[in-house]
Amino acid sequence: MKYGLYWGCLIPARELSYEVSVNKVMPAFGVELVKMEDTNCCAPFGIQSLDYTSWLALAARNLCIGEEMGIDIMTLCNDCYESLLMVNTTLKAHPEVRNQVNEILAEVGKEYKGKIDVKNMIDVLYDDVGVKKVKDAVENPFTGLKVATQPGCHLTKPKRIHFGVREFDALDELVMATGADTISYERREMCCGGPLRGINDELARDVARIKLVNMKNAGAECIVTVCPFCFVEFDLGQLEIRRHFKEEYTIPVLHFAELLRMAMGMKLDDWEIKSHRTPLAPILNGRS
Repeated sequence: MKYGLYWGCLIPARELSYEVSVNKVMPAFGVELVKMEDTNCCAPFGIQSLDYTSWLALAARNLCIGEEMGIDIMTLCNDCYESLLMVNTTLKAHPEVRNQVNEILAEVGKEYKGKIDVKNMIDVLYDDVGVKKVKDAVENPFTGLKVATQPGCHLTKPKRIHFGVREFDALDELVMATGADTISYERREMCCGGPLRGINDELARDVARIKLVNMKNAGAECIVTVCPFCFVEFDLGQLEIRRHFKEEYTIPVLHFAELLRMAMGMKLDDWEIKSHRTPLAPILNGRS
């Protein structure tokens, strides 16, 4: 299995432990990740709202690079996944739009042909690797750890492409393969509030707080996400909520790749542990 790895903007800039963990975990399952060179921003949902054609062209340029490599694209960021997947689906289905976009791409020597697919890391692990193979790779299970999963909005939406909430179940099954228990909590499908950052920070905090209240009330000992924006909103957000609401939340937040990496018997380095603003000690204590 070989994929062109699209990192996106946020992960290399702010969440290096996510990057390191993916590079350690995926090859263990026979997944070869080839770095995509000379990519641009995926043009996430904000660009879609400002200029629809620019969104199509910017995302399509990344798809062209994957086509030139001759392999499907794997994303780690939910916004990148939504943007690239939506554009790929739109351009394949609508030749007139594809022709319009190719006129723009011709100015930079690119042509979109619709020859590849876009997958999220969860798609690859669940569909291509398989839950059983993931479970078989676990050497140090998180037995009994109560996990609140937060797949993030764009892993499951728009539903006309994802056909419901399969990705919620897929992430839960993969988390349970590490030995942990996933828990049900109210408003599980609600956004983390991250997209509101820079627009209405107060409302973003309110939304994140609602999620954290429900997770805490359900007995969550850890939050696991695959979205870098959700990670920031809950990891750093717990400190903000403490200051603004005078409420204490100390629920460790992990990227799924980090959880899986540790369950496979690999340790996080000290700098990776310290990069988490909400301490990981509650789930690391007692692990060899």
